[in-house]
Amino acid sequence: MQLSKGSLSIRESYGQAMAVTAPLGSVVSTTTAAIAYAGKSVLFATLLAFLASLLWMFTLTKYTKKIASPGGYYTFGSAAWRSKTVAYYEAITEVIAYSSLNAVNSFSVYLLLKVTFQMLNLELPDYVLPLSLVIGLIYPTLSSVILHIRKVLGYIVSISATLEVIFLYVLFGYAVATRGFDITYLSPVGTNFSSLGTAMVLTIVSIAGAGAAAYLGEETKKPTSTITTGIKIAYVVGGGAILAGTYALVALWNEPIQTLSNSPQPLIQELYPISFIVMLISLILSINSLLASNIGTTVGAARILFNLAREKAMPKVFSRLNSEREPLIATVVVGLISAIFAISSLTYTGSADVAFTEISFISSLFWLAGRIVDNLGAPVFYWRLRELTPKILIVFLGSTTINLVGMIGSLKAPDMFQAVYLISVLAAATLWYIIKARKGIAGKYLVDENNQLITMEEYFAKVRSR
Repeated sequence: MQLSKGSLSIRESYGQAMAVTAPLGSVVSTTTAAIAYAGKSVLFATLLAFLASLLWMFTLTKYTKKIASPGGYYTFGSAAWRSKTVAYYEAITEVIAYSSLNAVNSFSVYLLLKVTFQMLNLELPDYVLPLSLVIGLIYPTLSSVILHIRKVLGYIVSISATLEVIFLYVLFGYAVATRGFDITYLSPVGTNFSSLGTAMVLTIVSIAGAGAAAYLGEETKKPTSTITTGIKIAYVVGGGAILAGTYALVALWNEPIQTLSNSPQPLIQELYPISFIVMLISLILSINSLLASNIGTTVGAARILFNLAREKAMPKVFSRLNSEREPLIATVVVGLISAIFAISSLTYTGSADVAFTEISFISSLFWLAGRIVDNLGAPVFYWRLRELTPKILIVFLGSTTINLVGMIGSLKAPDMFQAVYLISVLAAATLWYIIKARKGIAGKYLVDENNQLITMEEYFAKVRSR
């Protein structure tokens, strides 16, 4: 039960990292959600997220330089804490974060079309909402099980990601050329700590999405070096594009800046008066970016379930592979979980706009919780390797502090919808752990530089022998 080992290169690693970063999709999705909290201070929140993500990238690459596994982050937690319980719960946290993000992006596709139709004074057909959800959830699932991952990431995702990065930087250049560079947009004035923290957390999920390349460990040639390089490139290129695009979004707003948070899709609204063609290009690239993001998150979550099944912490059927040696059942299950998030949130709230905001917060909260576990575990991991230095410790603690501050700042009394989701997920995860997962070996397996499956004990034995 091994994946298509050693079949991917730095191109696919970059593609997977950029898929989840999704620069243009992030600007019209998570940045738009962040505006609902931070308003005109969204650029300041994005800058904080970019800097916080820099520390996280440093921490993450300290892991990826040493460990490779399709389990990704939860294998890192296992290496640090040497606890299958910690590994299991972090794995569940990642699956929920990615599956709910699929729902968020699917709602974003609909909201983009809704705003576009409104500006064109056209009536949006009722079937567009279910169609957007179906396409947003089925497309990444089918792409992942029909095509080899090399084709999906190396061609479909990497090319589209490059186009959207170019578009965002051109948009930034246009904003500066026509409006000048206004440093006051970086001011956090008028936004409370809680709202700013929530906006920062939402944006961190996008920028730090570059770390999703970590799930390709078993399938990438020379995984520790190749994946690390792909993550670094995606952070610089993708994170920089999100920052540039957010500035353009704020600078091109033609109404009083205080009204920015009143628009459900400010970027599309801004581009329409400039040029219908430019707006149409932005719309197409944005939808494609959101769909590509769902491919990246589906790829990551499916490999988590696959690896857990191989470690006897999930049903054995999740380890079933297709003819291309890619997770089959696990990928379908991720699509089903994403559909549950989308349908239940829409049914409960009765509004795509409200469901989008609610699910965005839940996805960010789960993602950040996982990062805190990894941040706290990083110095422990390097201590186990006998490579912990004061400099590395300071950076690790700095990254952890920023993530904790962001999470604490974003905390608020959950509404009924959020409380039900959090309690339901934790209860279901705990019940499964008691019934099945505690008898397994979650976090046990990783691969060496030749993509051969080894145990955590074998890995540390090799480290000690060196």
